[in-house]
Amino acid sequence: MNLDKLFKPKSMAVIGISRSNNLSPGRIILLKNEFEMNVKVYGIHPEGGQVEGIPLHKKIEDLPELPDILTIAVGPDDTIDYVRKCAELDIPACIIIGGGFAEIGGKGLKRQEELQKIAFDNDIAVLGPNCIGVYAPPLVDTIFLPTERITRPPKGSVALISQSGGVLIDQFFVKFQERNIGVSTAVSIGNRAVVDETMLLEYFSRIDPDTTNIAFYLEGFKDKRAREFLNLAKDSEDTIITYFGGITAQGKIATQSHTASLAGNYDILKAALKQYRIIQPKSERELLTFLKVFDVLSHKKKPFGENTITYGNVAVLSVSGGHGVLCSDMLTRYGLNAVQFTEEEKEAMYNNMNPVARKIASFNNPIDLTGSVLDKDIEN
Repeated sequence: MNLDKLFKPKSMAVIGISRSNNLSPGRIILLKNEFEMNVKVYGIHPEGGQVEGIPLHKKIEDLPELPDILTIAVGPDDTIDYVRKCAELDIPACIIIGGGFAEIGGKGLKRQEELQKIAFDNDIAVLGPNCIGVYAPPLVDTIFLPTERITRPPKGSVALISQSGGVLIDQFFVKFQERNIGVSTAVSIGNRAVVDETMLLEYFSRIDPDTTNIAFYLEGFKDKRAREFLNLAKDSEDTIITYFGGITAQGKIATQSHTASLAGNYDILKAALKQYRIIQPKSERELLTFLKVFDVLSHKKKPFGENTITYGNVAVLSVSGGHGVLCSDMLTRYGLNAVQFTEEEKEAMYNNMNPVARKIASFNNPIDLTGSVLDKDIEN
């Protein structure tokens, strides 16, 4: 299944545009892409008309060209009809914004099974349902929040894939922007009826030239797909990071009603991820720290200037003795060695300090400059 049209479309049509409600998802998606993104976008409304000067076409067949992708923001039963239309017209990809599928069980589960059959039988790359879609700057943005209500991260090396649209935009987008972590593409996969984390890992690690780091927020692997995901990660030259929700008993219950996920045994999961060289942050802060480092490394041939770590020798500089001790403990764990300073080197450091701090600072390794240090002392 070719995913290129999901992330690099030349044209897109939007279904579910309100001419009266300024905040309807379809209307927002149409306007954002018309005025802010590079994709050629068309609007569909059964009665035609216009929105903000953009003409609306009554049906897909009326468009001047068949779009690469159809973004669908209508009810679940109408959604199925439009996916059938994609099959009929040979439209290769679609994004389904709305819910009412497997996440509600019963009738919704049957709808999702029907959706899957249409998509797989006709090789349609379907993202969702129950998702916010794709942010692939500067080409396309199907996130249905107005620009002034959302924080967008800068362009960069990280493909960010999340089962939760809320976590993607409320947590990761905001924190990425604060820390200047760049995104190549951000994807909300929702129920992942067709396109799932394994397909996306294969695409971003083997095909997309703009991605060198791939981060996932998941609430469990898709059924019977975990082994393929692990093997792809092991063979990938990119950095793969997975951050899991639903790892407690109560969290597992929550995932089923959220994205119809079934989380497994977390101890087994941790062991498998470690075996296949996948980084597992223990917290959101740790995830952001990993991604910041790897994003920096991916952009610069010499990210640390002319300074390199030789034979694992490290000097620890701290303004807190306790933090220096903790860093010293970590050196052995990561195969690093604390260098020993000569008396001449200690004297040079002493002379570079302000008169107050030099009297109480320690110039062994770790170096403890104490709370009396000035910014100038650290620069020196």
